[in-house]
Amino acid sequence: MEFIVNGSRRDLTAPEVSARLRGHTPDRIFEYSVYIDGQAWPVKQAFGIAAGLPHSDFTSQVARRQLRRLGYRTDSVQSASAILPISSAGGSRTFDASLLSEAGSVSATTSFTWLYAGGIILDGDGWPVFPPLPQEPGLYRFTFLPLASSGRGTVYIGESVSLARRSRDYRNAKSDRSSQRTSRRIHKELVRHLSVGGEVHFSIATDVILGIDGDPVDLRWKSARRLAENAAVLLAQLDGEEDVLNVDADVASAQLVAGDAVKQTDK
Repeated sequence: MEFIVNGSRRDLTAPEVSARLRGHTPDRIFEYSVYIDGQAWPVKQAFGIAAGLPHSDFTSQVARRQLRRLGYRTDSVQSASAILPISSAGGSRTFDASLLSEAGSVSATTSFTWLYAGGIILDGDGWPVFPPLPQEPGLYRFTFLPLASSGRGTVYIGESVSLARRSRDYRNAKSDRSSQRTSRRIHKELVRHLSVGGEVHFSIATDVILGIDGDPVDLRWKSARRLAENAAVLLAQLDGEEDVLNVDADVASAQLVAGDAVKQTDK
């Protein structure tokens, strides 16, 4: 089995794993174990020895995935030190992070390429017309080009189980009584921008790579689409080159609280 870890290509088989572990002694298992030839090993130790990689080059998540691909069973181990004592005195207790022990780790990277699908225009009745789109799941991005050379562009990024059906939602959200608030909000932005001569480009992505090994992810899973969507939104927000129409509820709430505080101070 061939895989890539931290940019390093490796080729490994189950018999090679067994052979390379001979002569080694398993360390204490704190988090995840893998059973090899009837012996339980910490997943990072076993995978590191077998692949010839230092532990700093990969996470336990990567080790578990690759070992499972080789046919090995991995299990989660509950550490007794991870269970915090409950005070018998009752009442609230002060949180102390130093009392917590590791219960797992997550490392996720996602990458994809935006493909320009075409521009959006208004039809004779003033409703948005989208370019031809596939029925398959994926990510999409509206790019509102600036109306003046000194202006800023605006983007909105979303995900859907059917790109073609989602575009129809945006087109048909013609009334403020629409049950889909996001569709109505973006519909109004499209009509407003296009009606004054603006341009809106529409891009899609239907192939997303997940993980440092470059494994493709099934975009029929909403969780996979949301991971890629949120990564793209966050990068756009951090980049700051364009305004981002995606509403961040936590940020919006914080801004509202800050605004109220300023108003109280001004009184």
